[in-house]
Amino acid sequence: MNFKSIIAALAVTAMFVGNTANAQVTIKDSIATSKVQHFNFDDMESETIGEGIKRKWFHGEKGQMTIFNLEKDAHIPWHQHPNEQITYIMSGKVKIKTIIDGKETFVEVGAGEVIVFPENVPHEFWALEETVDLDVHVPVREDWLSKELPEYLKKSK
Repeated sequence: MNFKSIIAALAVTAMFVGNTANAQVTIKDSIATSKVQHFNFDDMESETIGEGIKRKWFHGEKGQMTIFNLEKDAHIPWHQHPNEQITYIMSGKVKIKTIIDGKETFVEVGAGEVIVFPENVPHEFWALEETVDLDVHVPVREDWLSKELPEYLKKSK
């Protein structure tokens, strides 16, 4: 990973932490009552969630972070969710179909670039090359908390 990618990943993380830190910590008699969590993506096992799609993810109280490893030609079908999604492409390139200014639009997003989907805005991904994608969702994706894959991901197998 190059310096630019590390800085961008840290910026996304800082934005996530900065926007949620105050909401996560409750002070009672000068003692924080929320749990601090520590994760290492390198120690996590990837789960295959579709053809050519692997993910590692964790969540806090208010949001979650995911690393997707997408093989070339992997496809994440058209879907939407009630969560804001910030997608940072760490390496590779994807083609995304989404709605911009009321029109279905295709956008290519490559290494070092970020795209933000407001809640309930539909989107779909195609990996144009092997891609590593870091996503932040706020709030936590409730549909990911069960072991059952969401319907749209079942279509990608």
